[in-house]
Amino acid sequence: MDIISKRSGPREEDKHAKAHLRQNWGTIEKLADQISGGSYSANKARVGGQKDQPQAQGLIFVDQAARPRVDVPDPYLRISLNGRVVLVDKNSGIQLHFLGQLKRQNGIVRFQIATVANGYITALDPDLEALILDLADKAVDRSYPEEHLSRDIKSRLSLD
Repeated sequence: MDIISKRSGPREEDKHAKAHLRQNWGTIEKLADQISGGSYSANKARVGGQKDQPQAQGLIFVDQAARPRVDVPDPYLRISLNGRVVLVDKNSGIQLHFLGQLKRQNGIVRFQIATVANGYITALDPDLEALILDLADKAVDRSYPEEHLSRDIKSRLSLD
């Protein structure tokens, strides 16, 4: 039976490596400057200068206010690469409504509306759902590509 116990303190190899680096640090810095074209020392001097600046003491105030919003959102439809179909505000880039998702079912990609019945936690607003309900489970393929789905959703939501 071999008993291996953990020793306290660094290993001998680590001690030798640190000592070797400390002894040759001047040469290491010269090589770093030569390889980087002098930017190593310049960066080191710049960072060193920042340490001399006074540090904040006491209360530190951080502004965590929400970004200013435009009163009237300008929605547009976006179908992302992962199949999410959303309404997004052009002004802020914030998602306004998650309409649904393009999902593959039995080898066929279909548009699935975000409803509780389809397994989504936050259901689509009933007014929006009523406008696009006829597109539910619509197959998206060569005969009816994403562009046509996008065009149909935009026309039903009056985004044209």
